[in-house]
Amino acid sequence: MKMDALKRDEKRRGKSRLRRSVFFFLYYSKFCNIALRSMQTVRNEHPCMVLLYHRIVDDETKCLDKGPVVHHHVRDFEKEIRFLKKNCAVLDLDEAVRRIAAGKAFDRPTVVITFDDGYLDNYTLGFPILRKYGVPATVYLTTKLIGSLERTWPDRIEWALLHTKKTGLAWKKIFGDKSLHLRNMDEKRTASIRIAAALKEMDDGCRRDALTELFDMLEVRGDEEDGSGDRMMLNWAEVEEMWRGGITFGAHSHTHPILSRMEHESAKQEILLSKELIEENLGCKVRHFAFPNGREQDFTDPLRSYCEEIGFESVATVVHGVNGGRDGNAMRLKRIGAKGPVWEMTGGMLREMLRWYAMNMNEVGE
Repeated sequence: MKMDALKRDEKRRGKSRLRRSVFFFLYYSKFCNIALRSMQTVRNEHPCMVLLYHRIVDDETKCLDKGPVVHHHVRDFEKEIRFLKKNCAVLDLDEAVRRIAAGKAFDRPTVVITFDDGYLDNYTLGFPILRKYGVPATVYLTTKLIGSLERTWPDRIEWALLHTKKTGLAWKKIFGDKSLHLRNMDEKRTASIRIAAALKEMDDGCRRDALTELFDMLEVRGDEEDGSGDRMMLNWAEVEEMWRGGITFGAHSHTHPILSRMEHESAKQEILLSKELIEENLGCKVRHFAFPNGREQDFTDPLRSYCEEIGFESVATVVHGVNGGRDGNAMRLKRIGAKGPVWEMTGGMLREMLRWYAMNMNEVGE
């Protein structure tokens, strides 16, 4: 059985290497550019891809690198924005949602840029690039964190692992008899991913208790956390400056819980409070919501109906895929995590769009 698992892993790695090699060739041969432009001449209708970013990082950023969807290097980000500006229609979320709600087709391959949580580096590293190329974007804010030294709960896990002096973690009730090694950055990165995945499946109260237990086992103190470094999240002055510079802001809950794992009325309050706080601070209507974590099981249809009831015009998920104009659902927006480097993102983007074209063969132009 162990040999079979090793063979499967090697097969997956082989496929990944082949895919990356193909994407590398497609980008540097300019095939991606040519294909996207050619589709505009032979198709009447095109998909809209909503790209998902979290943090924009540089060589000075201290983090447990969890890959480009979570930690996206600024060098890659600028190359991607330049490529998208040249080869696609990059719409703000308001316009894309209006088209989907009206059942109106997208007349070019279309992209929307989104960021989750509201990190300070969206302002310091991402915003100057967006402004330089005149590209719109939407940032979904976790409102309790704005202007504070607090972190999202996955970032608290990362902080604890970065600051612990422990070289291992034996957490029997979470991982059974298997211990996690914490001897270097790679092992801490793996541990961070595994711990966050386990805590995502807990009820909100149990997750908070588990975080306290984790800090105790790692021998780090929560009161040291806020004073341990620079602010990680945006403040309201930066939010306002970005908003005046053309960035749209949506709500992402108040404290970043898994909303389906809370009592229903508490989850509704999380959603409403985040909307009200952004509207109060910016003086504008907040039309868009993205629920934390973003899997279908992390949200409920009653909460989706509540979002519509209080005035949201879209609800974003992390369900993988692109959105059609005539057959899309603005209250179930699919998104695709932004991969990196640029050739992998553009290759994956082209693949998803070609799949959509193949499923909509009747929309070929005359």
